Amino acid sequence: MFKVYLLDGLRTAIGKFGGRLSSLRPTEFTATVVSELIKRTGIPLDAVEQVIAGKVVQDLTESNPARIVARRVGIPDSAPAFTLNMQCASGMAALILAAQQIAMGNADCVLALGMESLSRAPFMLSRARWGYRLGNGELVDTVKESGFAGSKMWGDPWTMIEVAEHHAKVDGITRAEMDDYALQSHQKAAQAVRSGRLKPEIVPIEVLEKRGETQVFEVDEHVRNDIDLDELARLNPIMQGGSITAGNSSGLNDAGAAGLVVSEKFISDHSLTPLAEVDMRAGTMIGCDPTLMGYSANEALDMALSRAGLVVDDLDLIECNEGFAVQLVACARKGNWPLDRLNLDGGSVGLGHPVGMSGLRIAVHLAHALVNKDLSLGAATVPAGSGLGAAIVLKRT
Repeated sequence: MFKVYLLDGLRTAIGKFGGRLSSLRPTEFTATVVSELIKRTGIPLDAVEQVIAGKVVQDLTESNPARIVARRVGIPDSAPAFTLNMQCASGMAALILAAQQIAMGNADCVLALGMESLSRAPFMLSRARWGYRLGNGELVDTVKESGFAGSKMWGDPWTMIEVAEHHAKVDGITRAEMDDYALQSHQKAAQAVRSGRLKPEIVPIEVLEKRGETQVFEVDEHVRNDIDLDELARLNPIMQGGSITAGNSSGLNDAGAAGLVVSEKFISDHSLTPLAEVDMRAGTMIGCDPTLMGYSANEALDMALSRAGLVVDDLDLIECNEGFAVQLVACARKGNWPLDRLNLDGGSVGLGHPVGMSGLRIAVHLAHALVNKDLSLGAATVPAGSGLGAAIVLKRT
């Protein structure tokens, strides 16, 4: 295999559901990220040979968002582009597939994308084409439907909330433990925002506000600076008798991310300095029991480390996506992950979870964090609805 590098990666700030990014299509704000990424790296647009994007809830007026972004920014038409859906692992899967193209010698420069706008997710009226005659039709909310991760189609429908509650019972995790972790996620994220540590990875986006004026959006807006345990404890569970609340879960969010994945030859030919090397022995995608989907993060990371000849103690940093606080607590316990190296700048409970983008976000953040903290080796892992997971190992160059 040829060596693979993450040349650089950037993202938008993460928007709330119905928040500041909701006036834009995901292909619009992700194209802005790509344009800035191309500008910062200084590479010519015609150097990009392929575009691979992850996205979960698609509006088919933006069919194949990868191609739309490519054409918006001016990448040559000869560069093929495709969009994949691996639930919450979609953005990381795009990065892994991009890296595989480099490793196999099929390309020297591939653009990986992750994007989501749950604010603009459409409603469906599935039988409207042929008419309802005397009957009524159900208007289906694709955001709500995505929470089933397709499980209705195999006859065992579980929402992600039900999966999280199942984890709480199986793993013996209390409401107090979930709320405590959720507080930490918000506090870490808020501190990272205040310190400016996240700023190098965020591209300012011009958005249209409700009053018609244009403002610059550049700070993650899901993070709660003022939250406390008492407030978290007062929130009602989403399911009667349960423990999962809006406070100890990730949010519904909007954001886009992009990473340029390149070969050693490309770096040499263009005199570039990459952010990190991608350990191609370790790029892993797995499946597990959908009712315990959180474990996919452990299984993906364990497989990645095994393939790379590493153990958890070799890692300076670990990023694990937080669909729910209960899932992260369960994963950390199961994997004996050192908490002083885990999600140090907060995770998706605090920052938000634009599902198609989050897997790429944590990989991009990991690469920046290794540089900022002067560390050498890290891994990112993400569990996904329907029992899927992905992991990747990055080495600082």
